Amino acid sequence: MRDSRGGQNLLASIPGHGTFTMTAEAVTMIDVFGGVLHCYLGNGGCRKQGLYFSRTEPKKQLRCLLNGPEREESHTGDEWDLLSTGDEMLISVSHELAPKLDGAVLDFGQYNKIQRFVWLTMPAVKGPACTCLRSIGPSAGKRSPCLDDQRIGLTDL
Repeated sequence: MRDSRGGQNLLASIPGHGTFTMTAEAVTMIDVFGGVLHCYLGNGGCRKQGLYFSRTEPKKQLRCLLNGPEREESHTGDEWDLLSTGDEMLISVSHELAPKLDGAVLDFGQYNKIQRFVWLTMPAVKGPACTCLRSIGPSAGKRSPCLDDQRIGLTDL
């Protein structure tokens, strides 16, 4: 797998929890956002748990190992260091989300007329998929607001 500069997907490994794929479009946007992306669960949305993304890495997270031809992994003690011939990229996930991501696909694109990161697939999550790709779990009811962005066109930042 080549990184975004080669237009290919990148594989991210969560220590102790499996792997997920980042599309070339997602990797490109993570680079645009400074090379840092944190993925986590929260309340809200049309389902019980919302799927969120942040450019700020929290103190307690699981850092992903990135596999591609220009990226190497090294393990020193209890921390994983990412080495790259180009810019460093840091992807992390919350402890609550990590077990749900094995086999998942992270993408960035135009979804519901809004540019956003989405999980295209999450095979580890059983049950109905949310049509807005931003929540998981059983429906929270008709009165729950569906997550929405400010419609500002993130690639224009």
